Amino acid sequence: MLLYCALEAAGVPLEVGDVQAVFAVAELDYVTVQAVITWIATAEAPGFVR
Repeated sequence: MLLYCALEAAGVPLEVGDVQAVFAVAELDYVTVQAVITWIATAEAPGFVR
């Protein structure tokens, strides 16, 4: 749920296949999921170059 919320807060629209990917990533261990959430939050931070 935290991963989905992080994506939503970053304004990332989810397609049907994306939802399946979010569930697959969410099944990984807590540390890995938290790292992905941190990456998402960092990507929306000012100064992040894409």
